[in-house]
Formats: sequence, structure tokens, C-alpha cells
Amino acid sequence: MIRSRSTAAILCVAGLASATLGQQRLMITDSGAGDRVMLFDPQDGSVVDLDWITDIGAVGWSFTTPKEAMVVGNEIWVSDQVVDIIARFDFNRAFLGTITAHPGGGVLDNIRGMGTDGTNVYVTLMHGTAALRGVCVYTTAGAPVAFLPGSGSYFDAERFGTDLLVSNSTSNNIERWSTAGTFLGNFATGVVFPQQVVIHTDGSVISVSSIANPGIEGVYHHNADGSLRRFIDTEGLKTQFGEHVPRGSVVLGDGHYLIAASTGVYKYFVDTGIFTRIVASVDAQYITRITLGASCYANCDNSTTPPVLNVNDFTCFLNQFAAGDSRANCDQSTTPPVLNVNDFTCFLNAFAAGCP
Repeated sequence: MIRSRSTAAILCVAGLASATLGQQRLMITDSGAGDRVMLFDPQDGSVVDLDWITDIGAVGWSFTTPKEAMVVGNEIWVSDQVVDIIARFDFNRAFLGTITAHPGGGVLDNIRGMGTDGTNVYVTLMHGTAALRGVCVYTTAGAPVAFLPGSGSYFDAERFGTDLLVSNSTSNNIERWSTAGTFLGNFATGVVFPQQVVIHTDGSVISVSSIANPGIEGVYHHNADGSLRRFIDTEGLKTQFGEHVPRGSVVLGDGHYLIAASTGVYKYFVDTGIFTRIVASVDAQYITRITLGASCYANCDNSTTPPVLNVNDFTCFLNQFAAGDSRANCDQSTTPPVLNVNDFTCFLNAFAAGCP
């Protein structure tokens, strides 16, 4: 193990497990003819693998309308809106089984987006039975925990502090719920037919209006207090590339926006207001992050000259943290603010554990 002895001796008192992170990727589901999970680079949005998970040759399961792929512990869960299952995979993409049981009774139906806080998983659905519409709660092992009933048509639920943010296409709002299912008010209003909700490391929230209406349809980026930071009118996509329905969006590492839509995956350049097409002819749905492979996380600057772990790695980590870079989310938390003191403890322990 290569590290500075004196520094490691001081840091070992923390006594927690080390963190090893690998390559960051973005997963986007394709609910069109591809029926797959695609991978993209989180820095610039470029394609990494268009067929990362597919149902070609699958035995015992299939995709029809995969809505969202999400990391849950050491697994990848994929919600399918039409097949009415949550398919589970390991990080080698081996199929592990499905979740079909509704915590409120019966089976799942018309599943949409999901969110997790590392303890529970929140799954939205527009069940054919009105009494079973709302948010289903599971443990990360897939066991039913609770059912939070609602009267709207919900498309996503994400943990936000101690609460949930739920997109409601009936009220056209991003609603704030307690984790017990009590409506606490609206986080953002006027997001017509909202679909995915994404919470970024700085606590800001992105939601997408999927209604075909110029000036309304598009990407809404709100600050943590609900005030609007930026609106991207995706009518420009229609002008450049034809009909589309946006479903999800994230801010890339380069500061521009990746947008998943019914006709493809696009990039919006903040400085010019121009859209470019990254992938055509895919029915793209929601966008989530995943870390693949293990590396020596504490070697933040990726140096190769011994000792590879040194003071420069602390400077590198501090700079990432100050910039709100997702790479500084050492403990991979999802509850805002995701960058906090726990990440410093996590990094110190990773440093103390050293590199293989």
C-alpha cells in the first residue's frame, strides 16, 4: 500500500471503511425499439455505450417501456411502465429478479420514476385502481415498506432534505410531501405535465415540463428555495429537429444541459442557446448517475509518482468540494445537501486506507 506513513497514522483514528469510486456515468433509458439502458459521459454528454443493458436474449424478463434506471445499493433497478415490473440487476448487468408486489395490496401497475435516500426506495405509479395510485416505498432489499396514496398522476419522487419532491402532472406542480405521505405544499408551480425530478449536489432541482406548448414546455432549473434559476424552452428542439417530448435533464460537468426526449438525446449550450443532437431515433426517458468500477478514490489528482497519496490529493478534493463537483460526494449520499462534512470523513478514511 502506497501512502504517507505519518499522515496515514493520524488519519487512521477515524476507523471507518474506505471509499472506492470509479468512472462516473449517466444512465438513460430508451423506451423505443431499443428497450435498453444507455450510458453517457457526465462531463460532456458524449455516448459511452448505447446497449449497456438490453433485453435481447433475455430469459424470464423483458422491457417494453423502461422509464428509469437507478442505482440502489449494489444493484441497478429499472422501472418498466408497461410491463409493470421493477427489474433488478447487479453491476455486471446480470438479472437478479423483479419486484411486482404493491405495498398497498395486489401488484404494480403503470410504474414511472423512482428515488432513493439510501434506506428506502420511492416508486411512483398511476395504478389502474385509483386507491392504489401514489408512491410505493420499499427497502433497498426490495421489501415493501409503505404506500403513500395520492389523488394525482405522479411521475417521480426524490428525497429532498427530510421530505420528498413529487412531480404531479394533474396539479402541474412539483409537490413537497413528508415521507409519511402528507402534502406540505408546492416546491414549484406551473411546471405543466412534469416528469423527472433531479436534485443536484448544490441542492438545486431540475424538473421537465413535457407539454407541447411553446414557452411552457422545457427544462426548469430551480434553486433550493424553489426560485427559478433557469428555464430552457425546448421549442428550440422542435425548430431544429422536429417533434419531441422532453422527459429528463441534468447539468453536465461542463455546465451545459443534457436533455432526454422522445426523439433523441440532446445537449443545450448555455452560452449560445443552441441545441445539438447526441443520439437520434431513441425514445429517451430519465437520466441518473452511476459509478462503475473501483479505483483508488483518495488519489484525487490521479498521480502516479510515489507517494501517490499526498497533500495534493487533499487540495484536489477541497477544490472539487468547493466547486460542488459530484466527485466530492465521497459517501454517495442523495439527501441534500449531498456535499457535507460526512464527505470529508469519508475522504480521510479513504486516504488512511491507502491504495492497493
